[in-house]
Amino acid sequence: MEIGIVGGGGGASNAANVIRSLDKEAQISIFTNRGEIGNLPCEIPFVLSGTLPSWESCFAFKDKFYSERDIKVYFNTEITEINREKKWLIAGKRQYHYDKLILDLGASPIVPPIPGLDGRREFVLSSDLKRAKAFEGVIPKFARAAIIGAGQIALEVAAILKARAYEQIYLVGRSARVLRAYLDGDMAGLIAERIREEGIELILSAKVVRATSKRNGKVITLQDRDIEVDFVFFATGTEPNTQLARGAGITIGATGAIAVNEYLQTSDPDIYAIGDCMESWERITGSKVRYQTATNAARTGRIAGRNLILGNVIRYPGTVRPFVMEIFDYQVGTVGLTEEYARQQGLEVVSVVTTSSTRRRVFGGKPIRIKLVADRKTGVLVGAQLIGGELVAGKVDKLAVAIAERIPVKWLSLIDTCYSPTLGAGYEAVTMALDELLEKLSKA
Repeated sequence: MEIGIVGGGGGASNAANVIRSLDKEAQISIFTNRGEIGNLPCEIPFVLSGTLPSWESCFAFKDKFYSERDIKVYFNTEITEINREKKWLIAGKRQYHYDKLILDLGASPIVPPIPGLDGRREFVLSSDLKRAKAFEGVIPKFARAAIIGAGQIALEVAAILKARAYEQIYLVGRSARVLRAYLDGDMAGLIAERIREEGIELILSAKVVRATSKRNGKVITLQDRDIEVDFVFFATGTEPNTQLARGAGITIGATGAIAVNEYLQTSDPDIYAIGDCMESWERITGSKVRYQTATNAARTGRIAGRNLILGNVIRYPGTVRPFVMEIFDYQVGTVGLTEEYARQQGLEVVSVVTTSSTRRRVFGGKPIRIKLVADRKTGVLVGAQLIGGELVAGKVDKLAVAIAERIPVKWLSLIDTCYSPTLGAGYEAVTMALDELLEKLSKA
C-alpha cells in the first residue's frame, strides 16, 4: 500500500510512526514544502527567549527517526493538486501515487486588513521556522514594539521582549480582556494586572485604524491615539490551510476547516485530515470548533494512522480543549467552556471562584485561583480555569477527564487524591473548589 502524508507537522510524524508499527511493508511518503520537519512550534518562543540554546533543540523528530522507520520525506515539495480519481499528488511536473492519504496541512497566521500595512517591519510567527528566524534577527536591533493581539502568542512575545529589556511594549487587543478564548473576565483580570506590573502598556477594546511606515519605524493609529514603535508584531489568530482540499472538492466545514467524520475521514473515504486543518467538535455541546494544538495534532495523527491501516477501529471523540501556558511567573490552565461561552450555548450554569494554596506555605506552596463552572441541571462540571504559581497542568488534566466523562460534581469531589507535604495539600485546592461548587449546586 502506498500512503501519502501531505504536511510536515507533528501530526504527520505521529501518523507515520503508527502506520509503520502496524504495517511493515507499506510505502510511507511525507511531502512538505519546507526544508526541514520535526520541529515543535510551541517551543519557538523558548528559543527566542534563550531558554533553549538553538533551533536544533526544538526538533523532536530528526532524520534518524524517519530513516529507521523507512519513511520517505520529500523536502521542498509543495503539493498543489490532488487528483482523487487517479489518486495522484501533483507537485509541479511530478506526480506521486497514493492508495490512502492523510492531510496535515496546518494553519497560517492571520494579518488583519489594516490600511497602510506594507510588509515593512511587520512580523508574525507560525510553525515555519523561517518566520521565527527572521523575527529572531530583528529582536536585538530595536527597543519599542507594538503587539497586536491579546492571546497566548501575543503574551508570550510580550514576555520575550520584556526579558530583552525593551523600553516600550504595547499590547493592543481588540477584545475587552486578555486570553478571551480561555478565561472569563473575573479570571483574566489577574493576568492583566500582572502584565501592567511588568511595565507593559495593555490597551484593550482597541481598534487599529491604520498603520504608517516611517524611515525609523511604524506608527500605529488607534481610535484615540498614535503609537510610534520600531516594529509591529501580529498575533491575531490563524486560518486552517484548506486550499489544497478545496481544490480537490473535499468538503469544508462550517468553521472553515476540513470536515471529518468520527474516524477522521474527509468526504473522500480514502483521505483523512488531522491537526490544525481539520474541524473538531467540542464534547460538551457537540458544537463544531477549531482546536489547534500540538497535543491534538499528535492525537489525531495516531488515530488516523491506526484507522487507515486497521479499517476505522477508533472513534475520535472530540475535545474538551485543555490548555496551559506560563506567563510572568503564572501558570494559566483551562479546560472545557468558559462561563460566558457556556451561557451563549444555552446552558444554565453555576460557577465558583476560590483562592487557596497549592501546598502549605512552609513547604513552598504558592497561591492558586480556581474557577469552576457546572451545568445546573445535570450537576456536571463543564469548565475550569486555574491561575497559580505551580502544579496547574496536572490539575487541568484531572479536570479534563472529569469533564470528558461527565463525572457529576458530587462524585468528583470525593475522588481520592495522593498527598505528601512537599508535593501537594491534604485538602487539595481543586477538591476545595469542588466542595464549594457542590454546595452552590445544592442550593440552586
